[in-house]
Amino acid sequence: MRDNATFITKDFAVGDTLVQQGDAGDFIYIIVNGAVDVSKELDGKKEIVARLSSGDIIGEMAVLTDEPRCASGIAVEPTRVIMVRDRTLRLALLNNDLPILKPLTSQLTLRFKEAEQQASYYREKFNKIKKEVAALKKRLRKYEPTAED
Repeated sequence: MRDNATFITKDFAVGDTLVQQGDAGDFIYIIVNGAVDVSKELDGKKEIVARLSSGDIIGEMAVLTDEPRCASGIAVEPTRVIMVRDRTLRLALLNNDLPILKPLTSQLTLRFKEAEQQASYYREKFNKIKKEVAALKKRLRKYEPTAED
């Protein structure tokens, strides 16, 4: 691991955890080479939601939002990353002077598009279920006792 004021280069072996869901975000990770599975724990089950590789960034949302990490990242092959400290990223954003800003912006745009697609999918699913429930209620009404019963 090479440590200087701005960046840290670090290698992860297969199975090593880069980021852990629920932890504080103190670094973003730019994948130089290798692959990382991103997973979320949902209802006690681990679900892989993405596989990231060279050029991808992981951990940026926690750093930018000051919220705990919303997913875990595990190396699935030997992986080298460049770690950027949260304060370095914030200063770069303020001064607009870090080469990572363009890929970071692209990555964030992609994540927001994915989130919007998921939201749209679940909105459609919710509306379909709502219609099905309304139809079931209507069918069940004919079995309700009346005042005459």
